[in-house]
Amino acid sequence: MTSCGAPIRDKTNEYIILSNTFAVITGLFIVQRFASKIYWKLPLGLDDWFMLITFLSGIPSSVITVHGTAANGLGRNIWTLTPTEITNFGYFFHVMAILYFAQVTLLKLSLLFFYLRIFPTVGVRRTLWATVIFNSLFGLAFVFTAVFQCQPISYFWEKWDGEHEGHCADLNAITWSNAAISIALDFWMLAVPLSQLKALNLDWKKKIGVGMMFCVGTL
Repeated sequence: MTSCGAPIRDKTNEYIILSNTFAVITGLFIVQRFASKIYWKLPLGLDDWFMLITFLSGIPSSVITVHGTAANGLGRNIWTLTPTEITNFGYFFHVMAILYFAQVTLLKLSLLFFYLRIFPTVGVRRTLWATVIFNSLFGLAFVFTAVFQCQPISYFWEKWDGEHEGHCADLNAITWSNAAISIALDFWMLAVPLSQLKALNLDWKKKIGVGMMFCVGTL
């Protein structure tokens, strides 16, 4: 099949390979993290457990990518899909959106609990706990928004055929507002530890190194 004279490229296999590759890499890092702490008899903190929870919540996403969205048309032109595939794709996409909002929140919590473990100053800890609360509420709000963005909920994956009744919130507004708040929160979470560099008893070269470490971690 062609579009504007050019062949339509099926990217399904590319999505599957990327999903599986990153899932395996992430799993190896998680195993290394826990194994090294257990080997050196270091205590496991909330940051470790939330990192594990984030990874475990990502396993369904990897499975759905392969057997849900990719199997029902991800990377393919919609005109090559059957009505059942389009409906199934919408259903699995809806589930993936919910998991995505949850995973971003959990990952941020892991970083915040790591900061709480290394920064003992009362003022900084209060700021971090306030950020934990804000991030949790922000995440819950968007998880519920993702679940109930259409009324009835099934209208999300049934509306494409024009034969079902219902209404949905503005998907673009949900996506852009989540991205804007999430990115702003990322910068805030980077600013908090960087603001403490001046108080560290280190020379300027080591301070730059520590600052770069936090920047890489945020990335």
